[in-house]
Amino acid sequence: MALTLKRKIMSRAKFLFFLALYISVFLLLSVYSYSQIDLNLTLSSNHFYQFLQKQLIYLGYYQRPISVSVYCVILSSLYILYSLTLFLIGKKKINFRQIITIITLACVFLFFSYPAFSYDIFNYMFDARIITLYHANPYSHSALNYPNDLWTRFMHWTHRTYPYGPVWILVTLPFSFLGFGKFVPTLLNFKLMFLLSYLLNVFLIYKIAKKITPTNITASVAFFALNPLVIIESIVSPHNEVLMLTFLLAAIYLFFPKKKEISGFLAVLLSAGIKYVTLLLLPIFIFHKFRKVGLSRWGLYILYLLTLLGIGAEIIYREPYPWYFIPLVGITALVHKNFSLKLFTVFLTLGAMLRYSPFIFMGDYSGNVLPMENLLFVLPVLTVFILVLLRRLMFPKTVKSI
Repeated sequence: MALTLKRKIMSRAKFLFFLALYISVFLLLSVYSYSQIDLNLTLSSNHFYQFLQKQLIYLGYYQRPISVSVYCVILSSLYILYSLTLFLIGKKKINFRQIITIITLACVFLFFSYPAFSYDIFNYMFDARIITLYHANPYSHSALNYPNDLWTRFMHWTHRTYPYGPVWILVTLPFSFLGFGKFVPTLLNFKLMFLLSYLLNVFLIYKIAKKITPTNITASVAFFALNPLVIIESIVSPHNEVLMLTFLLAAIYLFFPKKKEISGFLAVLLSAGIKYVTLLLLPIFIFHKFRKVGLSRWGLYILYLLTLLGIGAEIIYREPYPWYFIPLVGITALVHKNFSLKLFTVFLTLGAMLRYSPFIFMGDYSGNVLPMENLLFVLPVLTVFILVLLRRLMFPKTVKSI
């Protein structure tokens, strides 16, 4: 009895230490994010905030070698903790409640972070502002139509009109309206919207895993929720792929009980109404409807491949932006006992996140920045292909799971 109690106490102490490591990295990421704040943007006139902001701007803009080193330390720490967490889950040394604790702390510490690595959230805010403040159509009006608006000082891509589906603009309107035209309240409202979407994704993955792999729920939730790319691109500098995934996961969940297939189709269409790329996934749901069977394990694999195809098209049209891979991580989290697929997805997200490094170091996209970004993206992907190939050659009958 005393020995069992001692083991429990030691286990709790180890988890508290593990939790402290997560808190330290989350706090460092949240503080570091303000080193990337736009020079034309002032969030507060508070003297203490202004002092801290001045130091962080000096780090981000005038000490770039140190800044990129800090970013790499944060990113490496997140991926090490993420890998260790998945390993400990596999060894039954971390339970579901403890994973929820880590997710909660991520939300608490990162909600107030600055959207450091992308300006997209400001474009989302202005798209909705065109309707709520200027009563105009964002499909035909851009930020450049309102040159006297102070928000345009720190925006990028001010020339572009609204490029997304109608569902996205409808979702953002209440959060824009409740900002009452003020920048900081509107920014916090939008951050809250993304945070809720992230938590909904975690909940839906939990519900789906409970149906298809009830013994693997903790691993499925942790694989998605604690992936560094998902954390950064959902909470720190969020993108609408988060909500696109929410509706897609809802469709997957609804397609398991055959009687809810109509609602499932609606969820797919709502997902496509965020970003049109989800339309590529509609055929697999139609196929399962006519086959009159629930979405199978092989259906998830096909969804993965079609999602990868859609991301590939986006990359060809633009470039491999990290946030494109959020839906892929969500689908992979539902696949059980496929170590190679999960390893490939993790290295894919690592390569995508490394792409930020050259820009942080240089501050612009001149010279060799873009080729270096692409090289940093490709190297981890090539590495995982080699690792998977070696594993299959050396251990052809070994089956592992995450």
